Amino acid sequence: MKSKIDQSVIRKLVSLSMVVIMVAVFSATAQSFLTSRNIFSVLREVSVIGLLSIGVTFVIIGGGIDISTGAIMAVSAMICSRLVNMTLMPIWLIVCIAVGAGILCGLINGLLVTKLKMSELITTFATMFIYRGIVYMLAFRDEDGRLITKAITDKGFLTIAGKWGNFYPMTLVWIAAVVIGYLLLKKTKLGTYIYAIGTDRKAALFSGIKVDRIKIATFIISGICAATAGVLLVAWQASVALSSGSGMEFQAIAAAVVGGIALAGGRGDTIGTAIGSIFMVMLINGIYKYGLPTEIQTITYGVVIVIMSVFDSIYFRALNKRNQVTKRAVGRKGEAS
Repeated sequence: MKSKIDQSVIRKLVSLSMVVIMVAVFSATAQSFLTSRNIFSVLREVSVIGLLSIGVTFVIIGGGIDISTGAIMAVSAMICSRLVNMTLMPIWLIVCIAVGAGILCGLINGLLVTKLKMSELITTFATMFIYRGIVYMLAFRDEDGRLITKAITDKGFLTIAGKWGNFYPMTLVWIAAVVIGYLLLKKTKLGTYIYAIGTDRKAALFSGIKVDRIKIATFIISGICAATAGVLLVAWQASVALSSGSGMEFQAIAAAVVGGIALAGGRGDTIGTAIGSIFMVMLINGIYKYGLPTEIQTITYGVVIVIMSVFDSIYFRALNKRNQVTKRAVGRKGEAS
């Protein structure tokens, strides 16, 4: 058990060292990078990507994948926009309805995967388009039926993403989610079962774990995180673009991989994902400071996922070989004695 903990800590330190190196490079080469204003701005962006990443973390650790999170986030954000602009509902109720929509979307994903035995990739790829279509259905239109973006002016709702000086309280929501997610994974039966399913699904079934229920739970958690991110996003931007959340699902997956979440499942936690989220947002922020084109950002996501996946494969393969050599050496000593 000790060796596993040590490996996990070492993997986090690798991710953290990447963040430190990147901060040092960007601070030396890009103007206005290491300023309090930019740091708090980065943390605000991390709040959104970080929440998406936490939800994805639960699904991936359980041996699945969810690429519909960006669309779920957009659905929840559009629901908020609709209700704030067209009703007199209290803010807390609007937020609950938006999060409820995320729960429903996650439940649908989970049911399609478990009851129809569809692959997670195909399921969430399909529902990504369905949920994106719902965003268009809910969007505002002008008198000629053309899609438009309508600004939110309700000050009460906008305070959700307000700020204290240079600090944005929405960052605290992300930090709370990181802590709660870590405790769920490490201190509850649900977390134990998620790791077990991600490590060996068949063994989990034989041990009596209700695999389908746990899989559904991971998708619901992903939906909750995506919906919460959507609420923060619309309160921050005071409007919802039709493309809101598009591509963010891949940023979330990249952040999880950088943080040490194994795409094969069974390994990682939300603290590693938090570090990965900071890395990805700082990387994008640094690229923006250099004035590089948007397509470079998209290429970066793919390159980061490939590099970190290869690194994890080599790193953990080397550790497993070392552990096997150690066990054989201990065995020989036992036989000799």
